[in-house]
Order: sequence, then structure tokens, then C-alpha cells
Amino acid sequence: MSISKAQLQQWLRHPAPETNLVDQIRQSSGTPIILDALRQVAPDLTNIEPMTYTLYRQFEQTGEREGYEQRYFRRRAQLTCAVLETISGSTSLRDTIHDLLWSICEETSWVMPAHEEQGPNYWDIDPPIVRTTPLGAHTSLTREPDAIDLFAAETGASLAETIHWIGDDLAPEVVQRVQQEVQRRIFRPYLANARKHWWFQGALNWNGVCNGAVGLAFMRLEHDLATLAEALEMVLEGFETYIATGFEQDGGSVEGVGYWRYGLMYYVTLGELLRECTAGQLDLLGTERMRSIAAYPRVMYLSPGHFANFGDANEDASLAPGITQRIAERTGVDELRTLINRERPIDKVSASAAKLAITLRNAAWWDGKVIEPLPLQDAFFPHCEVVKIVGQSSTGQPIALIATAGNNDGHHSHTDVGSFILHVGGESLICEMGRGRYSRKYFRQSRYETPFTNSFGHSLPRIGGHLQAPGPEFGGHKQFYGTIVEHDFNAIDKYVTIDMQNAYDIPTLTLARRTLQLSPTSGAVVLIDVFEFEGNPLEIEEALVTWSTVEIDGVTARIIGTNAAIELTIQEPNTAVFKATSLDQVSREHHKDRILTRLSIQLPRGIQRFQVHMQPLQRSIPLS
Repeated sequence: MSISKAQLQQWLRHPAPETNLVDQIRQSSGTPIILDALRQVAPDLTNIEPMTYTLYRQFEQTGEREGYEQRYFRRRAQLTCAVLETISGSTSLRDTIHDLLWSICEETSWVMPAHEEQGPNYWDIDPPIVRTTPLGAHTSLTREPDAIDLFAAETGASLAETIHWIGDDLAPEVVQRVQQEVQRRIFRPYLANARKHWWFQGALNWNGVCNGAVGLAFMRLEHDLATLAEALEMVLEGFETYIATGFEQDGGSVEGVGYWRYGLMYYVTLGELLRECTAGQLDLLGTERMRSIAAYPRVMYLSPGHFANFGDANEDASLAPGITQRIAERTGVDELRTLINRERPIDKVSASAAKLAITLRNAAWWDGKVIEPLPLQDAFFPHCEVVKIVGQSSTGQPIALIATAGNNDGHHSHTDVGSFILHVGGESLICEMGRGRYSRKYFRQSRYETPFTNSFGHSLPRIGGHLQAPGPEFGGHKQFYGTIVEHDFNAIDKYVTIDMQNAYDIPTLTLARRTLQLSPTSGAVVLIDVFEFEGNPLEIEEALVTWSTVEIDGVTARIIGTNAAIELTIQEPNTAVFKATSLDQVSREHHKDRILTRLSIQLPRGIQRFQVHMQPLQRSIPLS
């Protein structure tokens, strides 16, 4: 992807014609569906809430993010809806768009309070920034912008796209104000400092979002060819690292489907614009690497609207329909289109609707069609170290058993080596907690003090009182890890075996091996854990977690969902019993609408083997 500034200037001097996105939006069958979803997120386009200093500093004082962020995203969701309504034919929203643009330009900072310290040279500061004293007078709010985060970059793209597509219908002074603010907050800081930002060549979604959104804004508003070529050369430099390292060698993402989607949104948007402008000479999507990346969501797919959510992922993530359809068309991975959820074309929250550039392409590039999902398939991503085994119950309910190894030091990771999800009839009866409530505490040194990120809140053993150990830093040395020893999709009972002793910081633990077996015809699952120690064995507590209703009776437990249920029976040791603990406080602290239950099994001292049988039940059978 190494493209010189001179080559870029040559292409940009005489660009090929760009497809008229406005015409595509007006003709697309996907537009009414996207608009309907937007109207639910932003029903009132005229109530522009104030952005106060007190709200901005709430994160600094309490660690809470929601107060400021909700208003921030609502403004941008309102702008997205107003622009799409205007493109679709409304003639009454001109002043509403003026006011929204003006209000966003009036914001003191486009960088989120939670990200204001992550400016140039952030990772080179020694000692690292862990502030324990209040801010002084010289902060990001009192100096010229020098930093760009995810949402500043997205804001620049949203404003630039607004001016590009409907600027001729707006007041010239508003257009000029937008151009000035994007220049001051995005263009100058990017050209001066982008390579000093930790995300510029980061192996994660930030790279794709920040570089892609900034590059799109430059394409829309920068008219000096030398400057535009310089910016795009930098963007492509960052992109090269993103595609090479932001995904594993097999194309998977340790950040999960939600962040897979997020990082690719602006990469695809800018990539397709560059392909058109260069008449196909610069094609970011037409590679074998992109084809392998496109295959990943299918591996994590569990049922319509549900994906495996290891780490900080949401199980109910929705794929951006237009972006997804375009990736499928360009890579030839057609099954990707079957994962689009027509009932939820965007996440119905302001943060998703705030992405104007993406929303326009969702409308323009999606044909609005529903394609029947393919049957579940066994899958193995060796570098992500994820195995999915599928089958069905005796009554025909589809079953997916998906397990992870990997390491405890990736971006957005939890200490979850060996954890698994048992998804029966569209419900994860053995679950992952997924993403916790994002706050200052969640991303600082105290990150692994909560069950949402540590292994207490996952279906994993506690050994000698020890949980799994986190890595020394996010994306660091992969010090604590697991290994998929073997798997077999063709055995009578399909299985996967994971070694997870290296995920624990226990010198005397020489083996912690987990085997998960699935009968493809009955749906029965057997979990077998075996431990070995150097010296005296340590006490072991096994655990399984669920959002569903639980009934226990000694060696037997039932997990009861809405449409499915399973019965668990401890087979070894036969003297152990289930104990149910409600994690109600931590569930509420993380703003979940359900309460997690932890089913624990204390093994008698000296016992080094645990086996439990899980049998799907007909939901109609009386359960008590």
C-alpha cells in the first residue's frame, strides 16, 4: 500500500468522477429503513442541549462518562437525521442544520473528556500519566487543539460530509465556520502531530477510525493538492499498519465483532472513495487480506442478532448494513450479507446514529433486503484461538458452543482464557458478561478489579483462591495465555481442548486443561477440567455464569431461558454441589438490565478433576 505523495498528487489532479451518493440514497430501498431507525434515536431535532463545563469535568471528578457523552452524541445524531431527511427530500430543516452545525462548532473541544490525555507522545511519557492531583490551568480546554481522538475525527468527517453534500443550500457563513473549525481542530493537528499519536499505527480499531475519518474530511474540504496528498500519504501509512496488525493472521479480531465493525467503517468509506477517484488504481478492499478479515463475523455468529462477545464486546452487535454489503460485494464473502439484521440496521443509541458519514453509506449501499442466515457451521480461527462447535438438540434447536484461548493482554481483553458460551435456540444460557460500563476506573489500573473483566465473572476455575492474571499493560507482552491443544469436528462427539495453566500466575500449577465436548445430534455438552500441581494440590472452585433464571438441587442445576433451557449434572466429583450467587450489585453498577448469576462448585480438597454434563431441555417441560 506504499503510495508516494507524488503519485497521489497525480491522481488527485485529474480525479475520476465520484458516484453521486445523494442519488444513490434517494433511490435506495435501504434509506426508509435507516431513516425510521434514526427517527427513533433522534425524535426531536430542535432541542439542542447545552454542553457545560460541569458536564465536561464530570469524568475528571467522578470517573463517569455518560452525562457529557450522551449530549455530545445526541447532537451529532440529530445532525445525521436532519441531513438524511434533507437529502431524502425534506425542505424544512435548513435552519435546524445551521443550528446543529453552529452548536458543534461552538463546543470548546471535540475530544472526549475520557480521552483528553491521549494526545501526542502519550506513550512516551515517563512515568506514564496517572493523574492523582486536580488539573491546573493549562489543559486541553485552554490551548489550541493538538490532539485527535475517535470522536473528534468522526465529528470532522460528519461536518465535512454535511458541507460536501448539502453545503450549497446552507448559509455561506455557516459553511465557512465549519471549514475553519475542521481546519483548526483536525487538519492542523493531524499534519503536525498524527505520527506522534499512539493510535496512528496502532493495532486496533482507533487506527482505522481516526485515520479514516480524518482522511475523509480532507477529501471533502481540503483544496490544496499538495496538502491533501500529504495528508492522504499519512492516512495510508496508518492504514497499512491497521490492516496488517489490527487483525490476527487469520483475519480475526481479538476486539470482537463490534470493534471489527467500528474500525473498518471509515477504512471502507475512504477506501471506496479513493478507488473511485483513482479509477481503481488505488483499491484498499481488493486484497486477499481483506477477504480473510471479512470472514471473521461468520465465525463469531451465534444466531440472528447475536455474536460471541468475549472481552469488551456486546452480544447483540449489529453490523452496519451498507458497509457490510459493500465489504461482501468487494471481497466475494457473500455470506457476510446474511448477518445484516434488518430489524436493527443501526444500534439504536445516539453514539451509533452520530456517525453521519457511515449512515449515509448505510442508506446508499444497502438494498434493504433480508437474506436468510446460513446454517451454523463449525469454525476455527487459529490465531484468534477461537473454536466454534455446532449441533442441535434432540428437538431440533440449533446449538453453538464457542470457546476462546488467546491471552489476557489484548485490547479490550478480559482475563478469560478458556471461557466459553453455550448458545441454545438463540439464547446464551452459559454466557459472557461482555462489555462493562466504560468509566475512568474501567480503563485504569483498577480495570481487573471488577467481575466484568476478571475471571470471577467468567465460566472459569479459581485455583488456590487465585483468578487468572491480567497482562502488564493493554496490548503488551502476552504474558498470561492459553493454547488450543486440539479440536476435532469429525469425532462422534466434537470437541476442543484448551491448556489454560499459563493464564494463572501460580508457579506450582503445572496443568489446567479444559475439554469441551458436544454431541451434534443431542446437543449434550460435557465439560472436563483436569489439574496437576508440583507439590500439594491447591483448592479449586469451578464456576459457570448465566443471565438466565437458575434452579439448583445439589448435584443438579437448571438454567432456564425464554425459549430454551439446559440441565446440568455434576459427574465428577459426585460429592460436589452447585451454589448460586447473584451478582446483582455489579450488574447494576454496569447498567445491565439483567442480573448475572454465578454457579460455583467447590471441589473437595485434593480433587484434581471436574466433569459436568449439560443437556438441552424442551422449554415447555415444567421446570419446578
